[in-house]
Amino acid sequence: MLISLDWLKQYVDIKEDIKELENTLTMIGQEVEAIDEQGKDLANVVIGQIVEYGKHPDSDKLTLLKVNIGKEELQIVCGAPNHKLGDKVVVATIGAVLPGDFKIKKSKIRGVESFGMLCSEVELGLGTDGDGIIILPEDAPLGVEYREYKKLNDVIFELEITPNRPDCLSYVGIAREIAAYYGRKIKCPEFKSKSIIESINNGHIDIKVEDKDRCKRFAGKIIKNVKVGESPEWLKKRLLSMGLKPINNVVDATNYILFECNQPLHAYDLSKIQDRKIVVRKAEKGEKIVTLDGVERELNNQELVVADSEKVLGIAGIIGGEESKVTEDTKEIFLECAYFTPDNIRKTSKNLGVATDASYRFERGLDIENVVEVLERAAELISQLTDGDILEGNIDRYLEKPTKIEIPLNIDKLRKFMGKTIEVETVGKILTNLGIEIKTLNQTTLIATPPSYRGDLTRTADLYEEIIRMYGFENIENKMPKENIRPGVKDKVTLLVDNAKEILSKIGLQEVINYSFIPKEAVKILGIEEKVMEISNPISDDMAIMRPTLIYSLLANVRDNLNRNQNGLNFFEVSKVFAPKDDGLADETLRVGIVLAGKETKTLWAPKPEAYDFYDLKGYVEKFLNHFGVAKYQLERSENKNFHPGRSADIKIGKFLVGTFGEIHPDLVEKMEIKKERAYIAELDLTILQNYRAKKVKYEKIVKYPEVTRDLAIVLDRDVLVGKMLDDIKKTSNFIESVAIFDVYQGERVEANKKSVAISIVLRKENGTLEENEITTTVEKILNVISKNYKGEIRQ
Repeated sequence: MLISLDWLKQYVDIKEDIKELENTLTMIGQEVEAIDEQGKDLANVVIGQIVEYGKHPDSDKLTLLKVNIGKEELQIVCGAPNHKLGDKVVVATIGAVLPGDFKIKKSKIRGVESFGMLCSEVELGLGTDGDGIIILPEDAPLGVEYREYKKLNDVIFELEITPNRPDCLSYVGIAREIAAYYGRKIKCPEFKSKSIIESINNGHIDIKVEDKDRCKRFAGKIIKNVKVGESPEWLKKRLLSMGLKPINNVVDATNYILFECNQPLHAYDLSKIQDRKIVVRKAEKGEKIVTLDGVERELNNQELVVADSEKVLGIAGIIGGEESKVTEDTKEIFLECAYFTPDNIRKTSKNLGVATDASYRFERGLDIENVVEVLERAAELISQLTDGDILEGNIDRYLEKPTKIEIPLNIDKLRKFMGKTIEVETVGKILTNLGIEIKTLNQTTLIATPPSYRGDLTRTADLYEEIIRMYGFENIENKMPKENIRPGVKDKVTLLVDNAKEILSKIGLQEVINYSFIPKEAVKILGIEEKVMEISNPISDDMAIMRPTLIYSLLANVRDNLNRNQNGLNFFEVSKVFAPKDDGLADETLRVGIVLAGKETKTLWAPKPEAYDFYDLKGYVEKFLNHFGVAKYQLERSENKNFHPGRSADIKIGKFLVGTFGEIHPDLVEKMEIKKERAYIAELDLTILQNYRAKKVKYEKIVKYPEVTRDLAIVLDRDVLVGKMLDDIKKTSNFIESVAIFDVYQGERVEANKKSVAISIVLRKENGTLEENEITTTVEKILNVISKNYKGEIRQ
């Protein structure tokens, strides 16, 4: 929001200098982002007159001039083509520093001395015309500073207005803030307008509001006999200071009131309103309108529009129509001032991709009580500027009046909140200065009623904020609180996530963080048949679904890293996945994802690293489960369609599936556009796993007796699942410390449909050295279990 200091002074007395005013605005919540002191770069730039005109002796394109600047005549060489003898011009004299730190010095141009420069708009930073120098009217006074002549002595503040304070998007709003802080009065200029006896209610226009949910108030006035033309200089200067281009005196007046009172208005050419009938209604599907920006827009979402009996005149609260706009031929005006609901304006503006000064204000919420007052003010200004006649009265369709809010305020609680004793009288004065009505219940309790333009004040805490910012933060001393302050405690979910991340990091994996959203096409790619949670208003097509699995995001990480020539990928993610519940909310569960792809990192001891495989991933999964405190689980062949059949496994605890890991199916790898490398992923349900963690860690003493290792090569049917067999082997004897596979062979030396599995068995006795007969007995038991349960035999 740009604020002109010169304009602001019309509404409140300001005695403070720029620095003090900047500090005040910031401290009361209207942060100053930038200050533009107009004319500060135009010192030593004066008005002069060309009194001698000749050609440069050494150039056809340069002229040699003598310029009278009042107190002296300067010799100046000029290269511009648009000047002649007697012209009044703008002269930058020696010592001037123009925008861009361009310093004017005595110089020689082709051997001829020059004691200044004639300036263009571009060189002064005042416009875009750099083809020629500025030529002034004949009555421009010689020797006067150009900034004084053009009144370029204003200061423009750029303020950052918070979304909860739409009332401060206006000069009156900012003036209220300053007046409240300094205890001064607001002053508004008065305009005297002429009216004719005829009443607006004598059939001049009919207004009907059909959509009462989105338009709470709609008012209008009629101004006849207007003369549309160029605005006066003071009005054009005001609008230019706000970054607006003047159009004509009617439109400029509505824009002026917009910035003055924070209330958008729209002026229609009354002769272009069919049957003199205004209807505020929903747009019909496919209805079209050419808006003021010259774009034809098709309305398909029941947008709120202002229409006549045949056509749409404008999109309510956002932008008017080209057909009914005010032109130089306009003689009668219908002036609209209304209140449209913020959510409607916000939605329509986004859908149509149209943002205007009006929509910016409507979507933040305006003062519904101020509609008619602003309408009268705007009509008076237009009447003065156009010499028009205002019809007596106005038409006001006020459909729903807001209920006044009463907020209790306890002074003792306020003092405790502030940490300072503040007098009741001071509190009352601050609230009154802010336009808040107060009534006293007792010595410590007040009832406050905010004004209609302060829709952000709804509770006691809001009053605390108002009192403190107007009292002054600098007036509240820093004191350490006396309460017993204790550090916050992490909740169980946070502790669980932190613990899982710590384990995964320590076993050598790197963390990745992804968004919880995936594109709609991911559902098809992953073959997800269950219902998923769709976002009703996604930021983009890539964020349309709340992800039900981590797999898509992790595969996208693999693809993107490989495309950037990053190999040897080993990372993890701990995050939530989402599934819809019957009540419309999300069922959230924590998942752990582990990813391997490419080749292991090259090291001194592994100069030729090999590609990751299933067993590398299995090792990471087992390490994580071991450190996480989950020991009892079973591995079974997985039937998950996203994984490679035969190179993947499900992790089960009892009847619960707690995770799946293995090589991703080649078809899915191809769909994800992962080239050349295989991808291995594990996805574990952390929400279920936490229920099976060992509550206490048990430490066992180191056995001092030696181990005995026996290796067995067992021939089995090819379809036998070895994992179950290993579990049965462990149960055969207390002497068995561990069992592991170290080789699987299928080939010429083994029968067809058979496989040879090499098993390493470690035997150890806790209270002594194993005897040979104990070892032999144990091995015989193992072979018996293998033969009986799995029809296996020792390979010959």
